[in-house]
Amino acid sequence: MSVLSRRSAIVLAVVLVAALVPAAAFAQFQLGATAMYKGSPTAAKTLAASDFTFGAEARLKFGFLQLGGVALFVRYDTYSSIAVLTDFGLSLDVLLFRFGAATGPTFALNLGNSTPTAADLGWNLKFCTDVNLGSLSLGLVGYYYVDRFSNLSGTFSKLPWLGVTVLWMLF
Repeated sequence: MSVLSRRSAIVLAVVLVAALVPAAAFAQFQLGATAMYKGSPTAAKTLAASDFTFGAEARLKFGFLQLGGVALFVRYDTYSSIAVLTDFGLSLDVLLFRFGAATGPTFALNLGNSTPTAADLGWNLKFCTDVNLGSLSLGLVGYYYVDRFSNLSGTFSKLPWLGVTVLWMLF
């Protein structure tokens, strides 16, 4: 690495830190838990543990923009999966409520011997409504998803995964 490029890298790092530190002062970071119902709400059946999935959620909000991710342990009939649904979108605070819509890639690491593939890459659409109670946020969330990019020519899931979130604002 030449001296000029080393200097350029140092200057770039200083400029990035100088820009990100004040921006972080206005950002909100939330971390919490989520529970999703992934079964059909119209099906007349008894609820089973396999109809639910649980995990952790993180959100970073800066103005109207929101970056989020949820990691879920999903149990299917023949295998399990760790699904990470990431998204980027818009979020609007109105009084005590926050309304959001976002989209982004979905990553799934399939576990077990009878998995269709070792890992899948797909897409999701997310809609959420939260009630902000100080540093605590209680929310309803729905995800429409495509589990694999090879299915993008088809449609998103007919019914969303519906869930609840409990998030704490860390800063």
